[in-house]
Amino acid sequence: MSSTLTYSGQETRPALREACLRAGFDAGQAQLIRALDNGIWRLPGGVVARVHQPGTETSALNEIRGTYWLYGNGVPVPLPRRPEPVMAAGRPVTFWTDLGPGTPASPADVARMLRVLHHLPAPTDFILPAHDPFARFPAQIAAAHTTPEEKDWLTAHASRLREQWFALDWPTHVCVIHGDAGPGNTMATAAGTFLIDWERLSIGHREWDQATAAWHRDVFGASPDDYTAFAHVYGHDVTTWHGYQVIRDVRSQCTALFALRHATASPEGRAEADHRLACLRGTAGPTPKPWSARKWQWARPAVPDAVPAR
Repeated sequence: MSSTLTYSGQETRPALREACLRAGFDAGQAQLIRALDNGIWRLPGGVVARVHQPGTETSALNEIRGTYWLYGNGVPVPLPRRPEPVMAAGRPVTFWTDLGPGTPASPADVARMLRVLHHLPAPTDFILPAHDPFARFPAQIAAAHTTPEEKDWLTAHASRLREQWFALDWPTHVCVIHGDAGPGNTMATAAGTFLIDWERLSIGHREWDQATAAWHRDVFGASPDDYTAFAHVYGHDVTTWHGYQVIRDVRSQCTALFALRHATASPEGRAEADHRLACLRGTAGPTPKPWSARKWQWARPAVPDAVPAR
């Protein structure tokens, strides 16, 4: 992954236009919803387009196949509008049903959806990848906006975490997992509650998904009541297992690397990235402040093309 990406969203517009032309959708009134690692655009006619990073064709196709399968097995998901990605300007572009306005789902609703997911047998008509939280670390460290010394430390820390991960005595068998079931990947709408963003759908340990709500409490300062509600509805408190600490630290490294890749987007983003790195290194003081989850500090303001007024 190049360290020169701006993440304004505008770098995904050429791919969006080309893909819409090929797929028969209207890009003229496209509205940028989110500009992080992927560009998410709202189109007319109840369609959302997702412009993925170059080189992610396999995961984009896996996400489409996976959501069709999940829908057929009773998991509430947004349905694809096309059966495969459209390649445009070197990027896979996928099209989805627009769920409309909404808010993050409640922890209790997330727990209910994950319970259903974790009890599904693995699909037989396509193969889900094995969950590997370490696979992206080398490229993410290379793309981090930090010093060579800090990159060396992050590489060594990732190696330590990997050793701890593979030394764990996991209490359950692997199953189908979401892989990133945080609040930003859930929606409560007038039509119901949904799990969204399935690009990390895989076969892995359910404890990874279970730990997400507790990790948000411990690292981002989410309400302890949120995790209590989640654990009660799910029927298990993953924090009572010693391996939770390892999962928490792996997730923290993932999220610190995200911040470091986007650190040049704004002064606030730079400060947050430096704070997360200091927390990883244990140099943020005895009681470091919670991490910030504000999305605006990562994406540079997008300047839309001139389009006709609605």
